[in-house]
Amino acid sequence: MWQRMTLTGPAMLLGAVSAKLRSFVNQFSKGFWTFFAAALFFDLGFGVFFFLFNLYLTDLHFDERSVGQISAWLTLGNVVGSFPAILVARRHGMRPLLLFSFIAGPLFCALRLFFLAESAQRGLAFCTGVALCCWPVCFSPTVAKVSDERTRTTAFSLVFATGIGMGTLSGLAGGYMPQLLHAVGSHSTVVMSIRYVLLGACGVAMLGLWPIWKLQIDRSFSSISQRARIVHPFLFRFLPPFILWCVVTGSFPGFAAIYLQQSLGVPLGKIGAAFSGSQLAQFLAVLCAPLLFRRAGMIRGVMSAQLMTALFLVSIACTRNAGLSIGYFIAYSGMQFMCGPGIYCLLMERIPEQERSTASAIQNVSGALCQAGTAVVTGSCIVRFGYPVVLIANAAVAVAAALLFLTIPSATLLPEEVQKAIPA
Repeated sequence: MWQRMTLTGPAMLLGAVSAKLRSFVNQFSKGFWTFFAAALFFDLGFGVFFFLFNLYLTDLHFDERSVGQISAWLTLGNVVGSFPAILVARRHGMRPLLLFSFIAGPLFCALRLFFLAESAQRGLAFCTGVALCCWPVCFSPTVAKVSDERTRTTAFSLVFATGIGMGTLSGLAGGYMPQLLHAVGSHSTVVMSIRYVLLGACGVAMLGLWPIWKLQIDRSFSSISQRARIVHPFLFRFLPPFILWCVVTGSFPGFAAIYLQQSLGVPLGKIGAAFSGSQLAQFLAVLCAPLLFRRAGMIRGVMSAQLMTALFLVSIACTRNAGLSIGYFIAYSGMQFMCGPGIYCLLMERIPEQERSTASAIQNVSGALCQAGTAVVTGSCIVRFGYPVVLIANAAVAVAAALLFLTIPSATLLPEEVQKAIPA
C-alpha cells in the first residue's frame, strides 16, 4: 500500500506537469513553433559567430581600429539593406526575405573567414549586414502573424527569452569549443580551431532554412493594398519614445564592464559572474513580462519597467559599494529587457498587417542609428563628466521615454478601425 502511494505521487505530479506543458504548447499555432525553431538556429549560430569573430580578426593581427571600421561597415550594410527589404516585403512578403537571410547570411559570414584582406573584410561585412537586415525587418511582423491577440505578448516574450538563453549558450560554446578542438587536434593552431568553430556556427545558422522553407504564411500577409501608406501615422507617436529608449539601451551596457573594473575595482572573475547573473535576470524578466502587461496593460507595463530601469540607474550612480553595484546592475538589466516584448508587441498591434514590414524596418533603422550614435556620445561624456553624471542623465532619459509612452492612446483599435466599427 505504501509503495503504491509513493509511486502514485510522482506519477500524478508528472502527469500534471505534462498536461500543463501540453496546454502551454497547444495555445500557439504550428506556424509559431516553426518560426520559433528557425529563430533558435539563428540566435545560436550567429550568436557564436559574432561572439568569436572579432577575436579571430585580432588573432590574425587586425588592430582595434580595423575591427571597429569593419563593424561599422556591417552596421552600414544593415541600414542600407533595410530600405530595399521594405520594398521586397511589400511586394512579395516575408518568406523570400527570410529565405535570403538564412542562405546569404551564413555564406557571407563563411567567406569572411577566408578573404582576409582589409578591403575584402569591409565589403563582405557590408554584404553580411545587407543579408542579416532581413531578419529584424521580418521578425516582428512574422511573430505577429503566427500568433493571435490572446497569445501575442507571450509569443514575443518567449522568443525574446529564448534569444537571451541562446546568447548565454553561445558565449559558453564560443569560449570553450576552440580550446577543446585545439586540445583534441594538437596539430592545429588556436586560430584554426576558432575558424572551425566559426564555420560550424555558420552551418548551425543555415539549419534555420528548413523551418523557414516549411513556414506557411497566407498570401494576404504577402500582399498589400493599393491604399497602404509608406509611413503609418502611429509611427509618429511611437518613434519619439522608442528612440529615447534606444538612447538608454545603447549607452551604459557597452561600458558596464569597464565601470565595474576601473571605477569600482571589481575583479574580472566577478565581472563575468555579474554578466552571467544579468543574463539570467534578463531571461526571467522577459518570461515574466506577460504577467506585468496583463495586470497593468501594455503601455503602463512598459512605462513601469522603464521607471524601474531609471531607479536602478540612479542606484548604480549613487553607490560606491561593489557588491551593491553588481546587484543594482543585475536588476537594471532585467528591467531594461522586460520592456522589449511589450514595445515590439505594441507596434505590431497598432499597425495594419500589410504595413507591419515597413514599420518594423523603420523601427530597426531608427534603433540601430540611435544606438550607434549614443555609444559614441556616451564614451565622450564619460571621459568629460564621469560615470555618475552619465548614469543619472540616462535615468532622466528613461523617465522621459516612459512619460512619452504614457501619452500613446491605450485604445486597441486603430483610428480607421474605430471608424469602421461605428454604425452608419
